[in-house]
Amino acid sequence: MSEVLSWRFAARHSLMRHSWLILLLLLCSSTNLFASASASASASASPAKLSNYFQESWTTRDGLPHNTINDISQSEDGYLWIATWEGVARFNGREFSIFGRGELTGLPDSGIRVLNKDNDGNVLIAGSRGGFSLHSGNGWRSWAPFNVLLNAVVQDQQGTFWLASEGQGLFRQAPDGSRTRYTQADGLPSNIIHSLLVDSRGHLLIGSGRGLAWLDTTTAQPQVMPAEGMPVVPVFVLAEYKGKALAGTEQGLFSWFNGQAALLDAALADMPVASLLVNNNQIWIGTTDRGLLRYSELGLEQLTIAGGLPNNRILSLYLDREQSIWVGTNGGLFRLRDAPFVTYTAELGLAGDYVRSVMAHSDGSVWIGSSQGVSRLAGRQLKTLDLSAVSRGQSVLSLTEAADGSVWIGTYTDGVLLWQDDKIVRRLDRQSGLLANEVRAVVPAKDGGLWVGTAQGLNYVSADGIKNFTTAEGLPAPFIMALYLHTDGRLFIGTGAGVAIMQPDGSIVPVDFSHLDGAEYAFGFAPDNAADAIWMTTDRGLVHYSLSSGELTMLGRNVGLPFDKLFQVVIDRQQHLWISSNRGILRLEREHIVAVLSGKRDHLDYELFGEGDGMQSAQANGGSMPAATLARDGAVWFATSKGASMVQPQVLKRFAANIPPIVIESLKVNGTERQLTSSIQLAAGVNRLEFAFAGLGFVMPQRIQYRTRLQGFDSDWVERGSQNVAEYTNLPPGEYRFLVSAAYPQGGWSEHEASLSFTILPYIWQRPGFWLAIVGLVTLLGLIMLRWRLNALRRREQLLRWQVAEKTVELQQQADHLKAVDQERSALLVQLKRQAEEFEQQARCDALTGLANRRAFDEALARECARSRRNNLPLCLVLLDIDHFKQVNDSYSHSIGDEILKLVAAEISSHCRTDDTVARWGGEEFAILLPNTTVKVAQDICERMRQAIMQIDCTVFASSLRITVSMGIAEFAGEAHYDKLLSRSDSALYRAKQNGRNRIDIAV
Repeated sequence: MSEVLSWRFAARHSLMRHSWLILLLLLCSSTNLFASASASASASASPAKLSNYFQESWTTRDGLPHNTINDISQSEDGYLWIATWEGVARFNGREFSIFGRGELTGLPDSGIRVLNKDNDGNVLIAGSRGGFSLHSGNGWRSWAPFNVLLNAVVQDQQGTFWLASEGQGLFRQAPDGSRTRYTQADGLPSNIIHSLLVDSRGHLLIGSGRGLAWLDTTTAQPQVMPAEGMPVVPVFVLAEYKGKALAGTEQGLFSWFNGQAALLDAALADMPVASLLVNNNQIWIGTTDRGLLRYSELGLEQLTIAGGLPNNRILSLYLDREQSIWVGTNGGLFRLRDAPFVTYTAELGLAGDYVRSVMAHSDGSVWIGSSQGVSRLAGRQLKTLDLSAVSRGQSVLSLTEAADGSVWIGTYTDGVLLWQDDKIVRRLDRQSGLLANEVRAVVPAKDGGLWVGTAQGLNYVSADGIKNFTTAEGLPAPFIMALYLHTDGRLFIGTGAGVAIMQPDGSIVPVDFSHLDGAEYAFGFAPDNAADAIWMTTDRGLVHYSLSSGELTMLGRNVGLPFDKLFQVVIDRQQHLWISSNRGILRLEREHIVAVLSGKRDHLDYELFGEGDGMQSAQANGGSMPAATLARDGAVWFATSKGASMVQPQVLKRFAANIPPIVIESLKVNGTERQLTSSIQLAAGVNRLEFAFAGLGFVMPQRIQYRTRLQGFDSDWVERGSQNVAEYTNLPPGEYRFLVSAAYPQGGWSEHEASLSFTILPYIWQRPGFWLAIVGLVTLLGLIMLRWRLNALRRREQLLRWQVAEKTVELQQQADHLKAVDQERSALLVQLKRQAEEFEQQARCDALTGLANRRAFDEALARECARSRRNNLPLCLVLLDIDHFKQVNDSYSHSIGDEILKLVAAEISSHCRTDDTVARWGGEEFAILLPNTTVKVAQDICERMRQAIMQIDCTVFASSLRITVSMGIAEFAGEAHYDKLLSRSDSALYRAKQNGRNRIDIAV
């Protein structure tokens, strides 16, 4: 059925003639379309360009029941309702709930053609087979079907419903439910009615298959009147605009008032208009085959499939409370909205989409370097620079502004170029003396020189020539990714193996990253004047470098950041930090950072932005300079793999000003969903309640924050983050009220929380009356038992007297027996203690070699490290590994391998003191702890061991077998965690093996 209806609407709404002429008129007239309207609109802010809106779409893959979106509406509680041929979908921003035909809705068919709202804000739903229902906060209500497809429904001020049908004219349903039908016999131009509109005067405008008609709903017996001046063509949609009626027809968009009809604009002639949305001075126009148009002070703009629409046939348009434009197409649901981020791509004029560098120029422009060249954005004008004369690939890696406003451009293969007066005036490359043509960082020096960071080292360009710096001069690695020249003359150099600082005297001092979670790559620097520090972005997190003390603090996974690799930091005008990464943009608030650095909190809150916030790609690019920048207007720019993304931090407050309405969607009791009513009683024994709720905000639904409070259980609000489910287990019987509120990040909480009251009934034994009865019964039984007991005691008194003597003898015998038992138990305890000591010794000893095992050695290592740190005594750790031991096991046998391990263990022990600790570390590895021993002495001891082990005679096992070992020595350096000592010793052992085995290496 849906295919037939879709074909009929497509056939009626499509217009095939004059297509090229109409498109030409659109282009020609867009420049002066609003010459007359611009004066009146100048008082209000200009709308964003249509191309700058953030686009999102949903299809059946996302949960829609059908991809043809016939109509869209929003209920008073905040839900978005979508009419399709397979039911009406209710959308909460995260998921769709589908309602079709059946007893719940009262609809005879799932095909929904139209949605509207009645005078009370309830949702009206109508469609196939004349189904007509209403959804309110109290549930569903339906009326008898009209047995014909309904195209439109409205309610006038008197509460009367007017319904447009496909072939049976106009229906009028009075508040008492009585119905009247208007047809051509009553003056309608056609029995096919497409659209209805009740205007501000109470007139019902009727868009039929043969023009426009109207009637006065305020009269007792309304009479149908023809709309003089309108063309006799199908009128598909009606809207009110500045006191006039807008009529969308298959021959264009007309305005009509008091018998006067005119095309709204010549550019809209012969335009097949299927849907309309009036928003202030903007008119959004949905066409049957030309996509989406917007008529505003910016001119006539068009959006088609080429610009991101799912389909060029627009069936419905809707403006929600958050000012998002919802578009119902033949290929799914589509939305245009403002987003925190705006992204410039090649489609909008960038030289290339893969952006590596963005730079804010002092003149207010933004320079964008991509894999295909450089673009300059000044105002709204985007211009691409022509580098082809000196650059073969025009692949740009870095940008920086010179003192005179000219710009240095670092390229991938062509060195560094100086752009001045709209042309390249200088080029430096390998032939000029640079170490490499791949230039990732450029910084002008104070004396007029230029620092150039390349893939092969650092260069300084001056009038005297080019001076080169590599690892020979002290760089940690030759691959330079970032440079920063501080005001005191220190040059910070970011490389692939850490950071180095060139002092004003020319010396290069490496920054020790060894304790920063293994950080190596340094991608960028950002000075923080407010904190007298430098922020360094690395492959292990964000590093805070104090300029005064040189202290380094890592902020990474240890404080709750979601990932390690961070590229560039930008500090906005509010002193908050924005950080780019491969997985989106992080925003950190200053007060949270200060609290973490001062030790007042151990967790760093953050906001993460990505594709859902306007970015075309959440993958930002790093390793070039600068990968992010702060523009003069306060905007923060980021280089990404899909364009240059920009965010205005102050815009976030505007998004946060929206407070999403909150609803409780479901309650599950012990896993079974329970219908929500005003008063809910739950049976005794309920042990698990699950509440699902939703903040009905559609701008950033995934970022909505929730908090809940269960009155009667929670003493305060419980922060839920973005989790929209709350679960409670084993609640005691009683009366409860569940409250939930929602907010956007940095925004206020819902003024009116959603609430649900319920009662958990007690078991009978949990009722107070039950326990009062139990107490009375117990008291009565107690009195009866007491009386019986007193009588029994009297009867037994005499019996007990003559039994006392007998019992005394028996007790004495028992006492003697207990004494003997106690002696036996004491002996048994002594034996058990001795066995426990033997088991303890076995648990700390390697069964094969008789040496200490891993557990015993760890205790000794912790003890000796503490003593060495406390007494400032030397301590060495040796890790020893038998070379090629696997070959021994494979070539001979594991039993022979065990004998070899015993021999080596005995030889090691023979060279160690009683204070030394020797342990089998695992497999063929041994660990030796040498207290009060310097590296030199330890090396001598290990050399004697190595020589002695080489002399072990293995002829009993195999005549050709020779044993050698490799050893790594590390001296304790006061590390807070002895794992560092183990790691260094292990690294030395690894080098010994790498360097040929049968040798000793010392950890640096």
